[in-house]
Amino acid sequence: MIRVATAQMETGKDTDRVLRQILELIDEAAQGGADLVHFQENLNYPTSYDNREHAWNEAITIPGPMVNAISERAAAHGIHVSFNAAVRGEFPNAYMVNHLIGPKGEYIGSNAKQILMWIERLAFVPADAPNAVYDTALGRIGLLSCMDGLIPETARTLALQGADIILNSLCSNGLDEAHLHIPARAAENGVFMIAANRIGDMVKGADLERLIRESGMTREKVMGAGESQIVGPQGEVLARAGRDTYGLTFADIDLASVVRDTRLAGRRPECYALLTQPNETLTALTAGRADAGTVTVTTVSPAGADFETRLASAIAELGTVPAGFAVLPELFAWDIATLVAGSALQAQIQQAIAAIESLAAERATYIAAGIPEIVEGRLVNRVVLIGPDGAIGQYRQVHADPALGWGLSGDDFPIFDLPFGRVGLLLGSELIYPEAARMLARKGVDLVACPATWRDEWQVALMLAERSAENHMTIAAANRADSPFDAPSAILTTPPVYRFPDTMEVNNPDRFDAAGRGATLSAEIDLAPNRDKRLMGSTDLILDSQPQLYGRLVEAKAAA
Repeated sequence: MIRVATAQMETGKDTDRVLRQILELIDEAAQGGADLVHFQENLNYPTSYDNREHAWNEAITIPGPMVNAISERAAAHGIHVSFNAAVRGEFPNAYMVNHLIGPKGEYIGSNAKQILMWIERLAFVPADAPNAVYDTALGRIGLLSCMDGLIPETARTLALQGADIILNSLCSNGLDEAHLHIPARAAENGVFMIAANRIGDMVKGADLERLIRESGMTREKVMGAGESQIVGPQGEVLARAGRDTYGLTFADIDLASVVRDTRLAGRRPECYALLTQPNETLTALTAGRADAGTVTVTTVSPAGADFETRLASAIAELGTVPAGFAVLPELFAWDIATLVAGSALQAQIQQAIAAIESLAAERATYIAAGIPEIVEGRLVNRVVLIGPDGAIGQYRQVHADPALGWGLSGDDFPIFDLPFGRVGLLLGSELIYPEAARMLARKGVDLVACPATWRDEWQVALMLAERSAENHMTIAAANRADSPFDAPSAILTTPPVYRFPDTMEVNNPDRFDAAGRGATLSAEIDLAPNRDKRLMGSTDLILDSQPQLYGRLVEAKAAA
């Protein structure tokens, strides 16, 4: 077992006070038996700068007084220390950097922040080199900062380098960081995530008044959100601080519970080339899209004892819901456990498609349905898209579902332009792979139809919401009425207005849940807000990513 601690405190321009408190908290962590203590972002100076030159002047050097003092205290206690402080580059460029100090006071390494948020963009430059993972006596450790955790690539590249623990330094006033994004990154990568966030005011006096004036928010809304936490590999919160509590939060972690290799085993890096292509090339992929509009999205989860009953139930229910866009669950009319490739199944497949085509034509509606396929005598999982004029296309599952044991089938993420926006297709088990939804987002998809069979709570609570949030896309997930995990179908979508000034949520989708597993859900969804990928009116979830740093995503094999 390893004992770890995460700290939270108030930063500020009184840097002597800040450093003194850092050293005191290192002492306290050591007294509490911690092997590692992790600190928040911007410890050398708050992100309140006049310009880039100002940020450079306030940035630290390595070695230098701050690093030296922390290294000496780490060595005195034989403890690992991680913290974030801006570092000078070539004038006037400065970088927001995470630092890792070893128990002998040695400087182990650092990672610079890749995605800059809000006013950081005026003061700093983003990382110009890929991040690294460091071997330590505790295990392999990766580091990232705040906004880097609001998109999937940075944490993923750390996991692909064999990280057991990812340390996240934040300077956030967003309440959704602790309750969605941080647990989601831990779960999708199967690693421990230790996050440290600030509390209190970022700045004081005239600086605070200026920040409030320029942001258009109240003092409460620009205060640190706290809730520093330690999260396990299933996304479970092992320990979490309060929103305004100064000090340390401890937890004992066992690296034997890391499931990173299991999470990464089903990846298809040969299918992800678009994730490393320059953002400038994406313009061609979105050219010619229809304007995103409003459409009634419906999920239907038929029940029944056999194929005929389930199919009849689905068709009957689809005949009563509003026309627009409907999603049926994974393998919606079949008993998954008894599916066998053969002539009988082929006849059922043809019957189901014919019935849906007839209804789509009659209702002038669009339907995405989980329907099996038989290819060279083996079963293939897929989604079929049908419209008023018949079959439009299909998606063969790219990431094999171990629960089905059907092996690989698809190798592409097709997109379809419909009158109300651009549509993509996925299967529910693929939400664990952020690369899948990210591929669709980079192709300009507004709406993802996701036939599903929920098997784990974190699939529903974390993966579904995170895929919608990090890509600003609508996801309509239709769950089977007999799914192993009892959870309803759901529709998640980008809010019609950016709500942070009101809710203090940096990036949280609107969520509509059916009344229960098996219940029908309809919601009128405006897809247009999905086209705005910005957070805080500035940082773009797609165009501010750093694909030139994501080479690990397309490597054939993860580093051991």
